[in-house]
Amino acid sequence: MPGHTDEQLKKVAMLYAKHNGSSLAAARELGIPRSTFATRVEVAKIRGFIRDEVAKVEDFEEIKKVYLKPHYKIYQRPPGERVDARILAIGDAHDGPELPDKARFYAMGQYAQSNDITHIVQIGDFASMDSMSTHDRNDTIKGQNKPSYREDLDSFEEALEYFNNGLENWDGIKHVTLGNHEDRIARFVNSNPEMAELLFEKLYALFDKYNWSYSPFGEFFFIGDVGFTHVPLNQMGKPYGGQHSENAIARDSLHDIVYGHTHKRVDKSFPKIGHDFITVVNLGCSLPEGHVEDYAKHSVTGWSYGVYDITVRDGKIKQRTWVPMDVLLQDYT
Repeated sequence: MPGHTDEQLKKVAMLYAKHNGSSLAAARELGIPRSTFATRVEVAKIRGFIRDEVAKVEDFEEIKKVYLKPHYKIYQRPPGERVDARILAIGDAHDGPELPDKARFYAMGQYAQSNDITHIVQIGDFASMDSMSTHDRNDTIKGQNKPSYREDLDSFEEALEYFNNGLENWDGIKHVTLGNHEDRIARFVNSNPEMAELLFEKLYALFDKYNWSYSPFGEFFFIGDVGFTHVPLNQMGKPYGGQHSENAIARDSLHDIVYGHTHKRVDKSFPKIGHDFITVVNLGCSLPEGHVEDYAKHSVTGWSYGVYDITVRDGKIKQRTWVPMDVLLQDYT
C-alpha cells in the first residue's frame, strides 16, 4: 500500500513479534495510537512481512513465535485428486475429566475396524481443554473448579487409548483438524509465550503416540476434493455463522465440505451452474447421547449425536450414512 516502505514494514513486523502480537504494547513503544499501529500491521500482513504463527522479516532471523488466528479463504484449495475412500467422520467429541466413560471412543474404533474404513477424520474439539477456558475466570468459584491441564491431558490420553483398543490391527489414516477448543491453548500461550513449547508439545506428543496426524484450527484437510475442517472461516478469518450458515458456505465454496462446531447435523447438496453440485455435511457431535455442555444447558440446542460413514469416489462425496451414537454403542461395544 502507498505510504509504507519495506523498511518501515520490517520495523512494524519486528515490534509486533517483540511484543508477542500486542499492537497496544508496540504502539506505546513507538508513541503512536494503537489504531495507527494496527493499520500498519494489516499492511505488513498483506505485504508478507507478518505471517501466521511465526513472524519473519526478510533478511532477519526468525524472531519470536506469534500465535495468530489464521486467515484462510474458504475457496482456496490444492488440485483435487480422483481418489476413492471410505471415511469415518467424527464430530465434536469434547472429551474431558467430567465425562469418564470412554466407551464411545472404543465403539468408533470398532466401527472403523469392522467396516472397511480407509480414513478416520475427527474435525476438532476432540478434547474440551476446559483448563484453558477463559469463560470463567480463575478467581471465581466456577473457575476454581476447572480441571488442570494435566487432568485434561490424562483424560484425553485415556480416550485415545480406548479408540486405539477398538481399532485393534486397523492401519489406515487418522487425522484431526484442530478445533476452537484445542485452539484455547494457542490463545493462552499468546498471553504467556514462555509456555508455548511446553503446552503444545504435550498435546502433540499424544497425537504422535497414537498415530494421529493433525492440522491447525481453520485449515482444510483434503481427501480428494473433499475439505475437512472444524468450521470454515470467511474472508475475515471468522467462522461462518447464522441459522443457515451452510448456505453461505456452499455459496462460497468450490469443493465439498465436512465440518462441525455447531453440534447440529446438516446434510445438503447445493446445485451449481454447469450441472455440478457441492455437498456440505455438518457432522453434529460425538458426545454421549443427550449430553449437553454447561454453556448450552438452558438453550434450545437441537444437537445431533453420532458419526458419519462417508464414501468418496473420484474425489467427491458420493454417499453418506448417519450412525446415531446409541446405535454405535449398541452394535460396537
